[in-house]
Amino acid sequence: MIRQRAVVPLIFMAAIAAFAMYKPAACTALYLGMALYLAFAPAGLLAEWRLDKRFPLAFLAYFFALLTAGAVLLLVPPIRQEYVEMSEAQGRFFHAAAGCPLGTPLVVLQALVLAPLVEEVMFRGILFEEVRRRWGVAAAYVLSSLVFALLHRPGLGAVPIFIIALSLAYAYHRYGLPASIMLHFLQNAAALYINL
Repeated sequence: MIRQRAVVPLIFMAAIAAFAMYKPAACTALYLGMALYLAFAPAGLLAEWRLDKRFPLAFLAYFFALLTAGAVLLLVPPIRQEYVEMSEAQGRFFHAAAGCPLGTPLVVLQALVLAPLVEEVMFRGILFEEVRRRWGVAAAYVLSSLVFALLHRPGLGAVPIFIIALSLAYAYHRYGLPASIMLHFLQNAAALYINL
């Protein structure tokens, strides 16, 4: 039986998948994305909020995940090609969305505040915990990271995201939800800096 709080990330994931299939224009995507994140922000009340004082060690795991993801991109051309194509599309979206009314502040708010907060609550704070309770820690790492990666980059482009998502899951599991939110913020800040 699915616990009631487990339904929340399932609805969120279904909304993200439907959104991706619809492929709205940049301004519509920006505004609908904001509405979606704001609608699911209260789900943070369903998660456990703790921060272990050793949380800076999470940055080390994240650093190694970045190195590993980078090595995969360098060594596996099909993954690199698909990842680069998706990154270029993301860059085009950021530029188009920045041209919308209130575009730049909304892109920044969505990427640096709402996405790290809501996605970490959904994928780590709720999904990870529900899978862990049912199938164990290893399944929680794999499933929460895989779903996160595939919703961000379908296909082979998901491989580097999966590796980074594992480090976010580690940060959450070991040090608490605020640790994974901070790392997600850093990841999105770097992507935003590169693309805007």
